[in-house]
Amino acid sequence: MIDTHCHFDFSPFRDAPERYWQAARESGVMRMVVPGVSESNWSAVLSLTERLQGVYAGLGLHPCFLDVHTDTSLDKLDQALAARPARCVAVGEAGLDFFVANQDAAQQRQQALLEGQLWLARHYDLPIILHSRKAHNQLLRTVKAYPGVRGVLHAFSGSEQQGKQFIDAGLMLGVGGTVTYSRAQKTRRAIAQLPLEHLVLETDAPDMPLAGFQGKPNTPSQVSRVADVVAALKSCDRDHLVAETSDNAERLFGFD
Repeated sequence: MIDTHCHFDFSPFRDAPERYWQAARESGVMRMVVPGVSESNWSAVLSLTERLQGVYAGLGLHPCFLDVHTDTSLDKLDQALAARPARCVAVGEAGLDFFVANQDAAQQRQQALLEGQLWLARHYDLPIILHSRKAHNQLLRTVKAYPGVRGVLHAFSGSEQQGKQFIDAGLMLGVGGTVTYSRAQKTRRAIAQLPLEHLVLETDAPDMPLAGFQGKPNTPSQVSRVADVVAALKSCDRDHLVAETSDNAERLFGFD
């Protein structure tokens, strides 16, 4: 399995990354993508790719970290991507979060950072990892303005129609803990109907704990439970589900 979205440089993982990665591998996770969220954590994310076999990185400017992004952050991201090692396989985490940014000025800053990162993703021919909360329509319009961009909308929690729109815009959909909650009927119905060739698995660990694990840090090992639920929703063989979603991630990120 591949966990396509895990913040492995965050606590509690940062204190014992080898131990947590060994547990993930024992659960069947063979590769993992760790998105960067700000300039201050890019070195930590890249360091993990050097220490741990099977771990890959994205470098990006997360919309929820506006307070640490500066007027030079996009230029520095450009420089970091130009000098990226082979295991840096994506731009991101980028995107829009209008739940956090509920003022026009903050939304405009998020928009400018998103457009800059979409430009960089296309420039360096890298996939982009996208975050969206309370901003699906604006994110979709923005992605469509950059034809040729490919990537993944992580933590998908929309309807079947929304999923198809993002797929048509060139994105895969990251499926995580949301689908393990029985109350998430809209998203569970969407995942049941959306084409498997456009889905990848993720945890967003240590965030987004699965049903039954509320209050505990999420871990990459939990992608196995996500796979169980998605296979059940799609009424398909679990091994087939794992093989297809892993192939999708390999195709998107081009792992070495």
